[in-house]
Amino acid sequence: MGKILRGGQRQVFYLARGLARTPGFEPLVVLPAKAPLRPLLEEAGIPHVTLPSASDLNPLTLFSLMRVTARFRPDVIHTNDAKGASLGALLKKLRGNCRLIHSRRVSYPLKTGWSKRKYLEGDRLVAVSGEIRDVLVACGVPAEKTAVIHSGIDATRYTREKRRHPMLTIGAVGALSSQKGFEVLIDALGALKEDDSLPAWQCLIAGDGPLFSQLKARADRLDLSRSILFLGHRDSREVLPEIDILTVPSVDGEGSNAVIKEGWASGTPVITSDLPSNLELVAHELNGLVFRNRDPRELARAISRVHGEPHLAARLVENGTASLADYTDEIMAAKYIEIYRTLAG
Repeated sequence: MGKILRGGQRQVFYLARGLARTPGFEPLVVLPAKAPLRPLLEEAGIPHVTLPSASDLNPLTLFSLMRVTARFRPDVIHTNDAKGASLGALLKKLRGNCRLIHSRRVSYPLKTGWSKRKYLEGDRLVAVSGEIRDVLVACGVPAEKTAVIHSGIDATRYTREKRRHPMLTIGAVGALSSQKGFEVLIDALGALKEDDSLPAWQCLIAGDGPLFSQLKARADRLDLSRSILFLGHRDSREVLPEIDILTVPSVDGEGSNAVIKEGWASGTPVITSDLPSNLELVAHELNGLVFRNRDPRELARAISRVHGEPHLAARLVENGTASLADYTDEIMAAKYIEIYRTLAG
């Protein structure tokens, strides 16, 4: 697990919390000692144990996991990232008497060798979008082993009250990594400088990651240094109340995008790229606007449109709120519980 509490780790928490509330289930979360998920588990009183390392290549990690499972004797082992998938597959080979589920959260094809074989060891592979399931099947995973369960969010964590700025505030939330497409957003903002129909505006980008310097330099080259505020890592709940229009410019690898759902939960109109997984959530002009992937000028036009058409913005918010009912943490947990019951007999 990563060092920052991102979507995948929060999904693990929601699932563990749902299991803890369900009679007949006793969840145990196994995670590295420094995982940011740990405080959430402690606060909620969810049983968990820590491993000596976050590396799946460290023999001590596997040895510790074997001791934990020998003591706990789980009916089902459920992994939630690539390293966990490696450990889970090795554990199944060594123990042989447990059911194994892998969750896959990105739409990249499986690599060859062990990177693929470890997923094939799973009794069930849960994709968080239909696109990801199609990719898994194309990579050789038997279709009957797969299922689709979109990630959910706890909408009660978000407020719909807005802290209005004197300027129109455009926003984006996510890791500053290549898949999130923030360079497309920056180029779109450069195009917006030519749009005289817009009032004074600013853009808030909440996130950190390896592309910070590159994105900052791109903004400087486009003379946007005074218009774009790079906030660093921030909880989305702190930022969304300040945003009038939420952009999701991801360019590849996307799963079931939590930021889209957070936009719906906070009453913010959403604009997203047309990646297949995003289109499983967003219907153009219904609960969001969709622009062609990697097309900054089309994104710029969408931003102008949301601002200039209040009735459209209101419709996107209203229908986004309605759409959220299909993507709650309770629904997600219930679907996993059904799979657990099937596998465990």
